[in-house]
Amino acid sequence: MDLTKNNGLNLKSEAAEFFLFECEKDLHKILEHSEAIEKKIQVIGSGTNTIFPRHFSNIVIKSTNNNFKFSEEGDIAKLEVGAAVVWDDLVDFCCSKNLHGLENLAGIPGTVGAAPIQNIGAYGVEVSNLIDYVECFDTKLKITRKIRNENCDFAYRKSVFQVETNLIVTAIGLKLQKEFNPVLNHESIQDKTYRKASDMIDGIRTIRNTKIPNPLDFPNLGSFFKNPIMAKEKYNSNHKLKDLKHYEMPNEMIKFSAGEMLDKLSLKGMKIRNVGLSTKHALVLTSTGIAAAKDIKYVEDILRNMVLEHYGVELEREPIYL
Repeated sequence: MDLTKNNGLNLKSEAAEFFLFECEKDLHKILEHSEAIEKKIQVIGSGTNTIFPRHFSNIVIKSTNNNFKFSEEGDIAKLEVGAAVVWDDLVDFCCSKNLHGLENLAGIPGTVGAAPIQNIGAYGVEVSNLIDYVECFDTKLKITRKIRNENCDFAYRKSVFQVETNLIVTAIGLKLQKEFNPVLNHESIQDKTYRKASDMIDGIRTIRNTKIPNPLDFPNLGSFFKNPIMAKEKYNSNHKLKDLKHYEMPNEMIKFSAGEMLDKLSLKGMKIRNVGLSTKHALVLTSTGIAAAKDIKYVEDILRNMVLEHYGVELEREPIYL
């Protein structure tokens, strides 16, 4: 199965065995097959936050669960959404049904199933703020489980699903509001006024489009590095960071912009081995021609080493190598 068009960087990639699944019955069959041939299972979504290998050694599977389940509890609307639903389609769906809370997360590429794994976030909101539970198929127990929010170990771009790879996300349960109460804490939108959710969604997408190149023109995975967070004490002792913007966080922590670090090192627009940093935003790594995962890793290491040498800060990658 050719998966070149199934990943955001358009890396040439293929899988010897590829299966679609919709329900638990499908997963039982796939698991039985994988055990029989002694191969592991690799779940993929739309490949917008993953780096594909040239050849997958594992069995590759992808969800086709596009189901929706809706219920109400007073002022709270509960929505269960299948893993295969495109995230930005979900944002539009909720807007059309007057279900609110996802507006800040408009324009994020990928599928619903990937959202809790990376705990996607933008403009002051993380998906963990809205998740009630994550439905998973446990390949060890061979059962479907609903993991409550408090047991998902959510943190900045992290969750339990990055560690416990036996958990295959099949759906998520969201708690949404029936009234539009925009979250405008982020510096990019704190001076904005949005009368309607649709106006805010359009506004967020416009901001994103000014920073992130069109993946059809420049294949990319959005932000490649996480914004560094460190203790205030460590920040105060590092004079190299004094000229950078910083943001106060809870628990005496400070957040920095990884994009600003790369930009100040004059790396915006650089290109090595058909891999480069966007001219729009230094945090966006793009594929500008024929490239492979090893080329991505080569450029990643160069960028990380330059930031470490200049600022004494170790950048952490956001996408995952498969």
